[in-house]
Amino acid sequence: MPAIDIAQIRGEAGELVHLYGDPDGFAAATREFFQVHSVPTYRQSPVVSVHAPLKTFGTPAPVLRTLVGVLRKIVAANPAHTHKVAERLWADPVREQRRLAIELLGLTVNVLPAQAESLMLAWLSKLDDLELVELLGTEVCGPWLMGDLYSRLDQLRLWVNSPHKYQRQFGVMAIAALARTRSFRDVSAVLEVMTGVMREGDMEVRKSVAQTIKTLSANGPGEVARFLSNWADTVDKNTNWIVRHAMEKLDTDARTAITAALRGGGMV
Repeated sequence: MPAIDIAQIRGEAGELVHLYGDPDGFAAATREFFQVHSVPTYRQSPVVSVHAPLKTFGTPAPVLRTLVGVLRKIVAANPAHTHKVAERLWADPVREQRRLAIELLGLTVNVLPAQAESLMLAWLSKLDDLELVELLGTEVCGPWLMGDLYSRLDQLRLWVNSPHKYQRQFGVMAIAALARTRSFRDVSAVLEVMTGVMREGDMEVRKSVAQTIKTLSANGPGEVARFLSNWADTVDKNTNWIVRHAMEKLDTDARTAITAALRGGGMV
């Protein structure tokens, strides 16, 4: 595939703006846009939903980012209509279309939180695709939580404690979005929610748990150190793994104390 010409892609994306008022026409045009700027073969994605296998064009990430950047202005001016566009995009069983739908929905959360929440929950209820679950949690649920964290913690707790892997991953990725927000300060509140996955058995979710706690340590190193210390002597191999990998950004004294408390004599 030739080198990506961002200027050209930006220009083509600008043409798509003219179709934004027609969700069907816009969806057809974006699908062609993704196909043109992708690997020539139309292949099935290796990461799929078992209910409705998705196709993917293999579109490079910079192409999608450029399109979203061009659309930001029209989305801001038409948030309610954007939900109609997002729904139409989501109806296509194509990964790029659904990724774009999530990105557009995320841009409306602060303006129309209730409506964005409704779409988010509708999509989540049918998702068992890890890549899209993570994106939905990061781009939509994270900002939604920030809008009114304390009234939404109970819902977050339900996801994190769900018996379903994909809902747990969704909740953890929403917390990860908070963790990357420099202005976020109530680390203790979300660490308490993370209690539900400190014995996580699924490796993918467990990796996300450790990474999220590690990221939280930038805004609340003391809170994270105390939290991990409380879990350090738990006799559970999954907990042990999470604690070891979550403490990497703490200072030397904190890591030494937590390692000493770990069951198993500090073995990696």
